[in-house]
Amino acid sequence: MRTTTRPLAVLILTGMILALAAPALWADSALLPGANIFGVNPNANGTKVSGPLAIYYLVTSTTACGTALHEVDMFFVMRLKLGTDSFAFAPAGPTRLCYENTNAQRTAIEGFITSTVIPLLFPQSTSPSWDLKSVTDFHQDSELQNCPFDPVTQACKSFWAVMDITLAVRP
Repeated sequence: MRTTTRPLAVLILTGMILALAAPALWADSALLPGANIFGVNPNANGTKVSGPLAIYYLVTSTTACGTALHEVDMFFVMRLKLGTDSFAFAPAGPTRLCYENTNAQRTAIEGFITSTVIPLLFPQSTSPSWDLKSVTDFHQDSELQNCPFDPVTQACKSFWAVMDITLAVRP
């Protein structure tokens, strides 16, 4: 993938990671007009849980996923605030996948939120559901700092993205 198109791909795949509802454009979004690809539902009802989500991709191979694709270990961590309490969450280890496979990334993060984060925050609930209410302050590698470059593979060694998210949880 060319360096000039990779930042757009990161934005798109990060949005797909968190998308649960159909994509829509919202006037109150902190993203640039036309860039709301996250599928947020700003009208989502429920208890608000918010904080930063950081995703780090360590490139493990530039050939395992086919031409111009990157196999990566995807790490992510989030710190979410519920009321006045903050809680940090991260899976036990990385998820190995193809960087360009946005469905696998979305599935991993959504699955972690659904199976680990929400039950820990709302242990009294038997079948909670959630929507992504907002994504703000999205940043990624290559904005001001180029990705670390591997002189052997002639490719980036890693990628990252960070954003603030708000979930609306219906316990």
